Amino acid sequence: MASGEGDGVEGWEAAVRAEVGAGWWDDPDGDDLRARFKAFTGQRRDWPEPKLLFWKDLILRVSRRLRLCSAPAHLVTSVWFARPGGITPLCLPQVLEEMRADGEILLKSELIDPAAGSLYQILWRVNQMAISKRPIAQEDILVFRSLVEERFEDIVRQLSGSHWTSTCVVTISKFNSFFVGREEAHAALCYLSQRGKARYLVVRKEDPLEGVKFPLVSAQAPAVSKLDSDTLHLVWAEERLQQQLDVLDRRWEISRRRALMYFKGGNKKAASRYVRQSKLVSESRNKCTTLLERVEEVISLVSAAESTKQVHEAIQIGIKAMKEHDVSIEDINTHLKEVDDLVAAQREIDAALELVPLQSLAGEEDIEEQFRNLEAELLDKIPDVHVEEPEPVLHATEDSPDETAESLSDNLSKIKLGAI
Repeated sequence: MASGEGDGVEGWEAAVRAEVGAGWWDDPDGDDLRARFKAFTGQRRDWPEPKLLFWKDLILRVSRRLRLCSAPAHLVTSVWFARPGGITPLCLPQVLEEMRADGEILLKSELIDPAAGSLYQILWRVNQMAISKRPIAQEDILVFRSLVEERFEDIVRQLSGSHWTSTCVVTISKFNSFFVGREEAHAALCYLSQRGKARYLVVRKEDPLEGVKFPLVSAQAPAVSKLDSDTLHLVWAEERLQQQLDVLDRRWEISRRRALMYFKGGNKKAASRYVRQSKLVSESRNKCTTLLERVEEVISLVSAAESTKQVHEAIQIGIKAMKEHDVSIEDINTHLKEVDDLVAAQREIDAALELVPLQSLAGEEDIEEQFRNLEAELLDKIPDVHVEEPEPVLHATEDSPDETAESLSDNLSKIKLGAI
């Protein structure tokens, strides 16, 4: 869904109708609608104040209901409030200019992109000082200042519930999740960065890793430090590991369900294959969980030190935990690439086990005992679904998931955790 479009046609129509809440909206020939849709005339002092305040308030309330902090100007003036027959409020361009003059609306094109280089930002400021203020164009993105401020306060409240430090570093994907779309999130980040309420940070020139630093106590975000960059690496690693763990959880559940369905259908060879697969996935999942827990413990140690104002100790702990115990940033990046291979490696299991003769598996009595236990556990949970055949092999030379997960766990197994 594109930023600024709300929830689609039905979304903005329902939002406008809910906020208008009056019968005149459905009477295009009525005097009330015509009076409100009529353009302002004369000087600013001659404009009817109630009508101006009505449209200012309605634009913000509709945007808030759609959970938007920004929107293209053409949507506001020509789409949101259009009535049958192509009737649109002729006063809206003047209302938007008035809101802009009051500082309630900002143009995204007039905000500094925090991802731009320092030289570009200097040239941008000089250019803004040299050019005169132009009217709002239909292609402009309108940024609603009060709504961005509200969203910022909501984000801080959410992050404060899970962090006890004075600041918080999140990945750019986490930041984007607080908004309707990436474009809207970027517009909000431009505004917050320019006001000093958030700090954009990026590490690595190749394949850059982006993040945002929020203040959870003060109104202004402190400058970005080396510790923030290291924390961003760890938080990013934590998110990636959690995503991969979710994938393994789904594959483990699918393997168990397929095993039971094949067993009920009398296909013991296929059922045995999926029992073996579920065991391998379970082992990989356990080792991935261990790796995730150790990364979380390193983050917790750094946060605990920072929360007690021991910033120097936090840096030392982070360096010690990540470097002296074989958990460098490079190691994390390498391991995460290996974790990415887990899904591809799982595809080999089906084909590899297809080649294993039935008699080479465990004894029939042992297999049937496993399935009896499996059936007792899942009998009430299995829906009637179509069982698909295993996916084809894509990479025939990759390591098994058991070996991959073993490698993932080894480099973090030496971390020593202690009180600060």
